[in-house]
Amino acid sequence: MTVARLTRPLADAIRSGHPWVFADAVRIPKGTRVGHPMRLVDEHGQFVAMGTADPHSPLAFRVWSTDPHTTIDQALITERLRDALAYRRDILSAEVTGYRVCHGENDGIPGLHCDWYDGVASLRTDGEMGAAWEPSFIASVREVLSPRAIVVRNRTIQNGTARVVAGEVSGEVVISEGGRRFSVDLLEGQKTGFFLDQRENRDRVAALAAGRRVLNVFAYTGGFSVAAALAGAQHVTTVDIARPAVDAAAANFRLNGIDPSSHSFVARDAFDVLAELGQHGAAPDLIVLDPPSFVRNRASRERGFRAYRKLNEMAFRGLPAGGWLCTASCSSHVHDRDFRDIVRDAAFAAGREARIAGTFGAGADHPVRMGFPEGGYLQFAMVRVR
Repeated sequence: MTVARLTRPLADAIRSGHPWVFADAVRIPKGTRVGHPMRLVDEHGQFVAMGTADPHSPLAFRVWSTDPHTTIDQALITERLRDALAYRRDILSAEVTGYRVCHGENDGIPGLHCDWYDGVASLRTDGEMGAAWEPSFIASVREVLSPRAIVVRNRTIQNGTARVVAGEVSGEVVISEGGRRFSVDLLEGQKTGFFLDQRENRDRVAALAAGRRVLNVFAYTGGFSVAAALAGAQHVTTVDIARPAVDAAAANFRLNGIDPSSHSFVARDAFDVLAELGQHGAAPDLIVLDPPSFVRNRASRERGFRAYRKLNEMAFRGLPAGGWLCTASCSSHVHDRDFRDIVRDAAFAAGREARIAGTFGAGADHPVRMGFPEGGYLQFAMVRVR
C-alpha cells in the first residue's frame, strides 16, 4: 500500500483524534491519485493512521482510522453511516424531519456529509477527495437510508451546483422541527438547503422573544424570525441582502400560520441596517446576528475578526438597556475563546456593559469528534446589555 510520511511531529494529535493533515506537514508520493487509501507513518516510519490522499489540496490527507487493519471502502462507509443514523435516532424526536445524518470527519466519514429532508437525502462532498468517493457514498446512502431522492453538491464540481443523482426533486420540501415548519429549496438553497445546525439555537431565541421587538439580520429564509414570531414576539424585522431569501422568509411565516403583514421583511445590507438603528422608530430589544463565514481560511482570520467585531459593535450600540444580542460565527477557524473575545471587544468599543448568558454550538446532530476542535465550527452567544 502507498505510504504517506509526516514531516512534522503530529502523530500524537492524530492518535488523539485529529483527522486532518495539511500539505506542509506530509509527503505524499508523486502520482498518487486523489482519494487513494494510504498508510500514514511518522518521521521515523512508525504507523500512525489509515486515510485518503488529496495531493492537490491544502488539506492533503484525511484520517479514517488509527487501526492499521482498517480497509477503507464502501463497506466501511456503510457501517459508519449505519452507526451515525443510530446516533441520530437516539437523540432526535420523531417530530424533527430535517436533520444531519452524517457529519463528515465527526462521524468517521471524512469529507462526506448527508442531511435528511423528509425523505430526501442532500449530500455534500468536499473537494476532489469527496468527489472521488461520491459513488461509494451515494451507494451507501441508498442502502442505509432508502431515500426517495438524492441531491449532491460539491464546490469543485460545476461550481457547487446541486445535482439530482437519484429519484426526482420537484419544487420545495417541507420539514418540521417540533412546532415550526420550513419550506426548503434543495436545488438552489444555501448549504444543503437549510441551516439545520441552528435548530436548538432557534429554540433559545424563541425562549427570549415573547413581547419583544426582534431584528434578525442575515436572516436567509427566516429560521430565527419564524421561531421568534411563533413564540409571541411583538414585531419581527427580517433582513437579508437577497430579495428571494426575504420573500422565502415571508412564505415561511404563512406556512406557520403567521400573517407576514404584521411584520417587516427588508432586502438590504445588514451593515447598513445596523448603522441606522434608532433613527427610524423603536429600536429592537432582541437582535439576531447569524452572518456567513467571514473567516474561510487561516489567512483571512484578522480581516474576518475585524468584520465580526464591527458587526457586533453596531448591534450593541443599537440595543436598549435590558436588550439581548444573539450572535453567531460559523467558521472552524474561529474557536470558542476567539468568539468570546470578539464579543467582549465589540461591547467595550460600543461602551456597553454586557453579560454572556451562555455560548453554544450546533445541534446534537452535528457532533464534534474528540481531539478535533475545528469540528465545533459554530459559535452562538447570548448576551444581555445594561
